[in-house]
Amino acid sequence: MHEQILQLVSQAHALTEQGAAQETNQWERKKLVLADLSLHLVQTALRSGPLDARDLQQRLFAILTLADGLLPTVDLKLTAEVLFAASQPKPAASKS
Repeated sequence: MHEQILQLVSQAHALTEQGAAQETNQWERKKLVLADLSLHLVQTALRSGPLDARDLQQRLFAILTLADGLLPTVDLKLTAEVLFAASQPKPAASKS
């Protein structure tokens, strides 16, 4: 079932990229880019093998960052920054 979904997502991905490239209205272009990023998230989730946590974090960060302007009453940029900070390697504790 994953492969069938991924094939459809691949087609939708091509259409959203084409639509975004042709769209002259900035608001509509932003919505198409958000849809495109969401399709990348589906691809990440359904890829065979273990889920790549770093790839998932990057996809979510991009979606939250772009969606920030679409939801003016929610601070998604702050959420994206928290997600980014959580994904950074922690410094090794020094031994005393």
